[in-house]
Amino acid sequence: MHKLSKYFIIALIALCAIFVLQNLQTVTVSFLFWEFSLPRAALVCVMLLIGLIIGMLVNSSRRMLFKE
Repeated sequence: MHKLSKYFIIALIALCAIFVLQNLQTVTVSFLFWEFSLPRAALVCVMLLIGLIIGMLVNSSRRMLFKE
């Protein structure tokens, strides 16, 4: 690995740790008939994962649709 990529990974880990430490407050989420409480940082991570999964599904369906 190059030195620059190592520093980049270390910086990302440090930023993630700062983000988690600043967002430890518990929030309540209501969706349809479900209601649950979790830390704000966990909520952001869950939403990010859902967005990544939807993006991957849309991208793979577009590739299959426009495959030549």
